[in-house]
Amino acid sequence: MTVYKCRYLKMSGVLDMTLWQKVKDFWIRSYTSDRKAFYYETAASAAVFVSMTWISVTAQHPPMHLIYPISFTGAVLSILAFTRRGAGWPLVMTSYFACLHVFGFGRAMGWY
Repeated sequence: MTVYKCRYLKMSGVLDMTLWQKVKDFWIRSYTSDRKAFYYETAASAAVFVSMTWISVTAQHPPMHLIYPISFTGAVLSILAFTRRGAGWPLVMTSYFACLHVFGFGRAMGWY
């Protein structure tokens, strides 16, 4: 039997505190580096969590005319955050998603 070692696990199987400290430091660094971007990211994540949970729960007949605007809000907030942080590829990807949300909303409303 091969025993694999992970530097983040103790012999007891409990996560080492250095991992938790690294995660905590990451969040603190994100917050302190640009507070406005941090709040944009937080609100964007909340919007995406709500819309994706809603679409999953109502998978057979989701109310897309309600879900698209929430997802679009998350995409726009992400665009603002990625612009502030200078994150190029996430900005491109999220801008594409925002365009898809606009198109999808129009389809859900029967406009085209």
